[in-house]
Amino acid sequence: MNYTESFEQFASRVTPTDLALYAGAGIILWILFKDKLSLVQKFLGDFIGGLKSKLNNGSSVVPVVVPDVAPVVVSKETKEDTFFKLVVSWKQTRDLAVKSGCDEAVKVADQMFPFLSPTVCSKEKSV
Repeated sequence: MNYTESFEQFASRVTPTDLALYAGAGIILWILFKDKLSLVQKFLGDFIGGLKSKLNNGSSVVPVVVPDVAPVVVSKETKEDTFFKLVVSWKQTRDLAVKSGCDEAVKVADQMFPFLSPTVCSKEKSV
């Protein structure tokens, strides 16, 4: 150890051993004073809260604006709307099958199309 070196020279040579010693000392201090830390934390929290309330004077920096919300009107779907959605869904499924090159899926989708009529679904089949 060189007793004639300056503090800057000494501090520039921090090694992992030094860091481990500092961490150990910090852990020991925390274990010794952990019961007392809640009082310090409460004091600092009250002090900072008091400062914030004095600085804000009860008003916020940015005013809070709540826009008027219009109620959502939900219309009842008609059978025609449901049928249209069914046909659109079929067409999207068929197009995806064509894109992926799956010929069997395209055939099955084409076989399904004649049954996508609103009159076919409402008929009862007799057994």
